[in-house]
Amino acid sequence: MTAFDSQVPSSFVRNYLEGNPSYRQGVNQETDALFNPSISAKPLHIPQAGQIRKRLNTEMEYYWAYDRCGQNPNHTRVEQLRAVGFDYATTNDVDMACEEVVKGRTKEKFSDEIRNGDLRLMKVPRMRWLEIRKSHLLQAINMSNPRGKVMGENGTVMGAAELIPGVRTSVVDADEMRARAVVSNAAQDLADGQLRGNASVIARDSVNKGR
Repeated sequence: MTAFDSQVPSSFVRNYLEGNPSYRQGVNQETDALFNPSISAKPLHIPQAGQIRKRLNTEMEYYWAYDRCGQNPNHTRVEQLRAVGFDYATTNDVDMACEEVVKGRTKEKFSDEIRNGDLRLMKVPRMRWLEIRKSHLLQAINMSNPRGKVMGENGTVMGAAELIPGVRTSVVDADEMRARAVVSNAAQDLADGQLRGNASVIARDSVNKGR
């Protein structure tokens, strides 16, 4: 080999040759290919089994639905979808990247069974699909609030604390909190068995000593 591929960094070539002084062309084909400028680097792009190469019918949206065949068939899902407007996608609708997913082509190269394992490709009018997706999004939004509202009464986004059923929350400052505090009298509380306080008090002297 008289020349090395310019795509391979010269520092890599130098370090490799220094670390492998016995390297000779013909010993390792992959190393020879790496250094050979006449061999192009071409990545392997394998299409996914369910990949649609081209949508021939752009008025439809396509959806993979569960449809098991074999010894224990289960066609419930596809039949349910067909009952609400879905139908089986055909080779007139899509051009698949992998021919293996197209089953039982006729002499005219037509097939209405495009299957990837236990999934079968179905189609539905695009407007109906958008209606379904909008319904899903609205449900997701409403589930964020048990009352079905995203915004609070004052127009602000409701926080997590406001979503607790039966609990009314509010924000008060320190002065307002101290004004509402009621300190009980231990002797009086023990005498009649009634607790009147709603706050705890730390002796000022002990606080000052702690400092």
